[in-house]
Amino acid sequence: MKIKNILCPIDFSKFNIAANKYASMLAKSSGARIIYLHAYVPEIYAKPPEYFDSDKETRRLARKLEEFVKPVGGGVAASYVIEFGLPADRIVHYANNGDVDLIVMGTHGRTGLLRVLMGSVAEAVVRNARCPVLALKSEAMDSSED
Repeated sequence: MKIKNILCPIDFSKFNIAANKYASMLAKSSGARIIYLHAYVPEIYAKPPEYFDSDKETRRLARKLEEFVKPVGGGVAASYVIEFGLPADRIVHYANNGDVDLIVMGTHGRTGLLRVLMGSVAEAVVRNARCPVLALKSEAMDSSED
């Protein structure tokens, strides 16, 4: 399988740092491009919908995304995408409707009641994406920060 496009979802947590390292390493060795995607759920209670400026919010989030994560190492092409909606839904939709060969993402490693209440974005992506998914557990994240 030739990998041309790697989707790397970003939620601005520490778990994204190692996922970016893995995605960058794979992109560099395969000549692939990384697509960094941030799924944003607007806080509907913070502002009434009529006052929500999606263009302004997209620009703000795009700047934040570019500042937060850059490909590790030279020679890796990258693009940045902002999607509005539930993270698992937006990641799967983008991957299944785009030219994505692989998804590389971190997991928060939630267990027990917290996982039941919050759900697992990685689990939903693994279950519903048509392409392979490399989901990195928090233990793998810690060891990759050498």
